[in-house]
Amino acid sequence: MFRYSNTDWDSIGEWSLIEMLPDEVLIAIFKYLPLDCLLVCENVSQRWKRLARDTAVWRCIYLTYSAKHDKVKESQKTLQVIGTHSECIHNLKLQYIHTYSSIRMLLEKCDNIFSLDLCMCRIEKEFERDVEKWSNLKKLSLKNCVFYPSDGDLIIQYDKFKGLNTLELPEFGLSRANCNTLLDLKHLCHIEIEKIKNLGTEYIMQLILSKQNILVTFHIYGGDDVNDECLILLSKCPLLQGLSIIHCENLKDEGILALGNLKVIEQLQISNNERFSEASLLKTFGSPSMVKLNRLSLAKIKNVTPAVVDCISEYYKNLKCLALYQCPRIVNSDYEKQLRAKFRKIGVVLY
Repeated sequence: MFRYSNTDWDSIGEWSLIEMLPDEVLIAIFKYLPLDCLLVCENVSQRWKRLARDTAVWRCIYLTYSAKHDKVKESQKTLQVIGTHSECIHNLKLQYIHTYSSIRMLLEKCDNIFSLDLCMCRIEKEFERDVEKWSNLKKLSLKNCVFYPSDGDLIIQYDKFKGLNTLELPEFGLSRANCNTLLDLKHLCHIEIEKIKNLGTEYIMQLILSKQNILVTFHIYGGDDVNDECLILLSKCPLLQGLSIIHCENLKDEGILALGNLKVIEQLQISNNERFSEASLLKTFGSPSMVKLNRLSLAKIKNVTPAVVDCISEYYKNLKCLALYQCPRIVNSDYEKQLRAKFRKIGVVLY
């Protein structure tokens, strides 16, 4: 550590002391600055400009452009940054853009995208080729987008993105034509494909097995594709924190009981089932393993009873949200009136 007398401090000056900081310290400071402040720092000196544009700094910056009228001011700032710092941008979110030519105009300027999030946008077939330019892509989210033409499909070869760890898709983007390209991705641990149907049970099991040791988030449609064996495989995922299965009509007690083995699960959504028995639900949600659960949705589950809900209230002290949407033995019952008092500190959704 440097030591100076009072005279030394006076002669050095505050600015010189800042300049003495090593590059890695300044970069660490720049990571915490708002974008507006960071852009100002670029004008201080050539050294600061170089450090303020460092990849480590811009990996922490998420730019959003929205075509909504109430976001004009913020989006204009984003356009300016894209124009002056296109080579620095790593994380970009585009919203409510309904012409793909406009999306393409923004994307073609950015060569170093790591995270791309398109929300409520219109995507066309050209996106298959356009996305290939970002070989270092780690996250691709197309949630709530629409595809044109509507009778076509987006067939991206995902195995071209070796570092991809997050994939979020709407009802298109994954089919039997390209689903196998996910199997060899060694870092893909967040998968949200809950609107995609007809992938087949065998494929779903292959997908789970290929990611069993790394899977953190798994959202899937369910239906005929997901059976009890799939849930047994999921129960053996040691890192699984978020699980959502929208249609569970085919699942039986063996499957729901297996979920009681999930030790780090924090968010669980199970919907549409008439086969789970009250006894299996009691045993599952009486499991000491799932104590980290903070969000639970049991929508349209026939045998969710007051006893099951009492069990949930007793075991899950970290619960922040509970959805019992249209559970027939809870909704419009005398017990419904007790729920608000029982879960006074959290949100309860019934309708």
